[in-house]
Amino acid sequence: MPTNRSGKRARVPWRQPVVAREHVTLPVYMAYCAIAGALRPWNREGSRAIVTLEVQDDYYTPLYAQAARVFAAEVWRPNEWEDPHVFEWSDKSGRDEVQAEKSQRAIFLSPPEYRLTEENRLFSDAVIPMGPRTRRHAEAALRRAKLPVDESTIDLLMSESWSRLSKAFQDRRGPLQALERLRRTSVPIAKGVELQTTEFLGPTLAEMHGIGPALEWGHNLAKDLADYRGGVIPWKDVDGGVLISGPPGGGKTMFASALANTCQVPIVFGSVSKWQEAGALDEHLKAMRNSFAEAKARAPSILFIDEVDTIGNRMEADHNRGYMRGVIAGLLQLLDGFERRAGVVVLGACNYPQLVDPAIRRPGRLDRHLEIAPPDAQSRLAILGFHSGLDLDGDHAEKFEFATDGFSGAEIERLVRDAKRVARRRSEPFSADHIVEQLPSVTTIPEDLLHCIAVHEAGHALVGFEIGHGQIADIKISGFRMDGSSRPLGRVEIERAAPRRRTKTTYLDAIAVYLGGAAAESEALGSFADGSSGGSAADLNRATDLATAVEGGMGMGHTLIVEQIELEQLARMRLYDHELRKQVHQLLNNEFERARSIIRMQRSALDALTERLLETKALSGNEVVQILQRHRRATVSLAKPPLRMGA
Repeated sequence: MPTNRSGKRARVPWRQPVVAREHVTLPVYMAYCAIAGALRPWNREGSRAIVTLEVQDDYYTPLYAQAARVFAAEVWRPNEWEDPHVFEWSDKSGRDEVQAEKSQRAIFLSPPEYRLTEENRLFSDAVIPMGPRTRRHAEAALRRAKLPVDESTIDLLMSESWSRLSKAFQDRRGPLQALERLRRTSVPIAKGVELQTTEFLGPTLAEMHGIGPALEWGHNLAKDLADYRGGVIPWKDVDGGVLISGPPGGGKTMFASALANTCQVPIVFGSVSKWQEAGALDEHLKAMRNSFAEAKARAPSILFIDEVDTIGNRMEADHNRGYMRGVIAGLLQLLDGFERRAGVVVLGACNYPQLVDPAIRRPGRLDRHLEIAPPDAQSRLAILGFHSGLDLDGDHAEKFEFATDGFSGAEIERLVRDAKRVARRRSEPFSADHIVEQLPSVTTIPEDLLHCIAVHEAGHALVGFEIGHGQIADIKISGFRMDGSSRPLGRVEIERAAPRRRTKTTYLDAIAVYLGGAAAESEALGSFADGSSGGSAADLNRATDLATAVEGGMGMGHTLIVEQIELEQLARMRLYDHELRKQVHQLLNNEFERARSIIRMQRSALDALTERLLETKALSGNEVVQILQRHRRATVSLAKPPLRMGA
């Protein structure tokens, strides 16, 4: 009877007694089964091939390399060569290729973070995608170890990371003892430490605004992670570590969760204080390592480490110096080795970045620093919507924006909590009225005073536009005043032009813009109010200090003598130097008249801008420019003589 057998004895590795030159632990045998299944066509003695195994996210280099060596030694029977050729593809694999080509038999492992090149594929006889571990592999490993095969044990072997399995199952330790150690340390992962690894339900970066450069970085990271998962870029092209800072309650944790939601990756929350609660130095380091191992097991992922600045600096000398030096050294070891933590983006958060050890911020670790700015009005409304489920509009939104200026995300969350409590106590449906009721006390500004504020801010914008002093970013007035607060009721944001020579004319222009508000009030209302003076940040105060610096401190006025420019010294200079005081008065008077002249010439533009500002309360820079250009009077520049027409 004919037979299809080739005469070569095929081997089924998971049914054969593995007798390797090194002890095969239970997790190594699980990985061995996965490798043998992928290399099924080469499961025969004497096979000669150079094969690449593309492993997925479920990967741990030491364990898979050992399993591949076991396969090569036991299945291929390479008695003629001393060491089975097992390599890992990287950017520096040239020497490995030479050795593999010489022996004609090798297994190359391609880790998840490495993207195979066309040359790698040409060199390999086959490139085989290898799937993750399966329950059948766990069952086979338990049977080989002569352990009971039950669902809870299989679940444990499937849920634990390869790294933890490899650490638990040691040659000196029996498999039953290793399983017991895993069960004891699984929940919580370390003494006193509970890691939050569930998905954070919250906003995405699209719902956050006004938090500074961190927002743009976050969007770029999301694109890079998508490219990395799609095999477009290698892990080395992804930012793997960043330090974020900001005041307490400023939204660092919310930014991290929004980043994870945007990137669509899991987030692992760690904390220096939580790690320290674990106890002695060994337990502290173990808790820290478990956080990194958990993030690595779920890669690509984000590991958020709070309170990085509390670790301290190795240069500090106190009675805890030895302990903290050990902690910092352990963290540096985990942050080092970019490839070892491939797939894990580490976000270190702190309140005081200057206290973070310089070694932590070294290139290759947390080498990028991003400051989380206080949320702007749009962000505060988004945070309110997330915590309350309410969308404010109209007067409610305007009052909320004004009253919560400077609020952190934590303060807005507390405000919502208080509002919900009031609604419960009254047995009322939760609404925007309850939110507004919890806001700091504010008073509606009368219409005549609001008109004065609009004239004042429009004057700043008009003078700045006419003399070309920077680019207007926006202009805003408020219809409310917070009781007991001296907060300005209006502002004009002017972005300075590109760096250029700053001459006396530059400073005179700035003084004219400072005086533009008072000049507009004088022209439109007959006089200006005390809002232009008083505090150090008031218009006249800033103009006076700048004029004093020009005349008596920068060598641009009546003397070339330069003095140390400090606010307190400027005041003393004006008080004791009567000639300087006279010069400052003359300079201020000249620029005030210059600003009034501009207002007088462009009165129709001032009125149009004031009217529009009263309607909207806020205008963008582009809107301001459009209004001024539409209503301004054409003027003849005296900077250049007019062209003469020929006879």
